[in-house]
Amino acid sequence: MQPNLRTNGQFLLRIEDTDQKRLVRDAEERLCQELQWAGLNWDEGPQVGGQYGPYKQSERNDIYQKHAKELLNSGSAYRCFCTPKSTGSTGATAAYVTSACYQDCSSLAAGEAQEKAESKHEAFTVRLNQPSDAHKRVYKDLIYGKIQRLKRSPSASPGGEDDSGIDAADTVLIKSDGTPTYHFANVVDDHLMKITHVIRGTEWMASTPLHYDLYSAFGWDPPAFAHVGLLVDENKAKLSKRSNTGLVLDVKGMREQNGILPAVLCNFLALLGWSNPGRNDVLEMQDLIKTFDLKFTKGNTIVRTEKLWYLQKQHVAREVEKLRPHDSKDTRTIQDITSRIREELHITSTSEVQGASIAVYLRDVLLADSKSYSTPKQYAERNRYFFKFDESQVPADREYYDKQGSVTAQYLLDICRNDILKCWEGLPDHIWPFSEASNHDSDNQPYSEHIATLDDRASCLHDHIENALWREVYPGWDEWSPNRRSDMTQSPELQELERQKFKALNGAMNRFLRDKLAYGLPGPSVAHIMALLGWSECLRRLGLTEHNPEKWVPRKLDEGDIRTAPVRMSWLKT
Repeated sequence: MQPNLRTNGQFLLRIEDTDQKRLVRDAEERLCQELQWAGLNWDEGPQVGGQYGPYKQSERNDIYQKHAKELLNSGSAYRCFCTPKSTGSTGATAAYVTSACYQDCSSLAAGEAQEKAESKHEAFTVRLNQPSDAHKRVYKDLIYGKIQRLKRSPSASPGGEDDSGIDAADTVLIKSDGTPTYHFANVVDDHLMKITHVIRGTEWMASTPLHYDLYSAFGWDPPAFAHVGLLVDENKAKLSKRSNTGLVLDVKGMREQNGILPAVLCNFLALLGWSNPGRNDVLEMQDLIKTFDLKFTKGNTIVRTEKLWYLQKQHVAREVEKLRPHDSKDTRTIQDITSRIREELHITSTSEVQGASIAVYLRDVLLADSKSYSTPKQYAERNRYFFKFDESQVPADREYYDKQGSVTAQYLLDICRNDILKCWEGLPDHIWPFSEASNHDSDNQPYSEHIATLDDRASCLHDHIENALWREVYPGWDEWSPNRRSDMTQSPELQELERQKFKALNGAMNRFLRDKLAYGLPGPSVAHIMALLGWSECLRRLGLTEHNPEKWVPRKLDEGDIRTAPVRMSWLKT
C-alpha cells in the first residue's frame, strides 16, 4: 500500500480464493473488517467495486478459461490426461495435479487432445510448455538482483496445487475441475488489473521464473518483482499467530486482547525489514508513505515486540497531548482508550460519578500519566488507586522517611495538616468519582470551565508544597516576595546546608504522600495525584477529618521542633 500511495497509485484488494478446500468461512468478511479497523481503505475491490472486477478469483473462472484457451491455441500450453499415480495416500479428489506428465501428452495433436477433452469427456489438466530457452533467461528482482531457476527432478514427489516451489516438470495452470492454480490466476489478474509491482515474501521467489514464463507466453510485459524476507520469531521460526512472548499476533487478537491501536500496528509493521532513514520511528500513515522505499534488507526479519510496546506508548502520548488545550475535545482514539479502561475497572459511564462523567475524570488521569500506557489492563492496574482505595494496600509507616533518620511520618503529616492541605480551603472539591457528595455545580459543563486545568492545579500544589517545606528549613522564607522565591533558592543568602535540608525533606514528603495516597506505586507526580484525588479524598487517605481546617488543633510540638505559623495560600481560581 505504501508505494502505491507514494506514487499516487491505487490500493486494490483482491480475494484469492481459488483453493476452495482451504477456504475459511467468514474469512473475507473478517479480512475486510480488520483492514478497515487499521485505516487501510482500498480504492478497488469487494464492497467498493472498480473497473477491473470482479475482485474474487472464484468469480473470474470464465476469464481464466479464456486465457487458458489462448495458450492452448498458441501452443504455449497443452492438455494433460495423466491421472494421479498411486502414492499410498487415500482420499484422491477429482481436481488433481501430478508431479509430471508421464504419458508425453504434449506430443498429442491439438485436434486429438481436443476430441478427448470435449467428445470423450476425459478429465485433463492444462500444463505450460516449458520454454526451450528457459535456462538462458534472466529473472530480475528489485531486492536480490538476478533469480536462478530451481533445478528439480521431474520425479519429485507431488506437492500441493498452490505450492510456492515449482517442479521442473511442466507446471499445471488449470486443474482437472476447471479451476486455475494460484500461479496462473495471479499472473492473469495482475496483468488485467494493471499491477506494476509485485512485493511478496521470499518463499515465493521460486515461483518467479514460472511467472516470467507465463508473461512471456502471453506476450505481456511483466511487473517489477521484489521479494522481502519472512517475519520470524526469536528462534528464527516462521512467525505464528501466538508468539512465545504470549502476544497474540493476529489482528483481532492484538486489537481485542492487547488493545493495540490501529496507528501503532501500521507503524510497527511498516518498519519491519528495512531501515528508516529518519531518526524518529513514531510515524503516522502519511509520514510512513513519505518515508517508505524498497530498500529492504536481504534475509528474514526477527520480530521483537519491544518496539511494538514502545510505539504504543508514544502514539498514546501523542493523542493525549492533543487534550492539553483548554477547549480540546476527545479524539475517537481517546474515547476508545477510556472506554477500554472503564471496562477493565468495571465502571459504567454514569455510575458513581458526581458532577461530571467518568470520561472526564479518565481524561485527566491520562493527562497525568500519558507516557506509561501499554494496554488497558496494564494501565488500569497501574493507576488503580485513582478509582478505588484499599487501605490494606497502603504501606506501613516507615521509621524514617529520610536517609539521615530524622523525618518521621507524624512530622510529615503535621506539615500536610497545618500547611499543605490549607490550599484547598473553601474551594469546590475536585471531582472524585466515588465520593458520596460534591458541591461542584457542573450544569452539564466540563469542570475545566469551573476549575483550572489539571496541570494548573498540579503546578499550584507543587509550588505550595515546596513553599511549605522551605518554611520548615528557612524561617525567613515568608519575608521574601513570591516573585523572588525562585531566584532566592539559588542565592548565596541560602546556605548549602539549608538547600540539602530542603532536598532531604522534599524527598521524604514525596515518599510519604506517595505511600499514603497511591500505595507507594510509581506514577504521576505527587502534585498531580493530589490534584486528581481532590481535597476530601486526600484527607481521607491521610487519616484526617474533613472538618474546617481552621478548627484543626496542631499537635503539641516536641522540644527542638522548628515550626512556623501556617500561612494560607489561595487556590488558583478560574
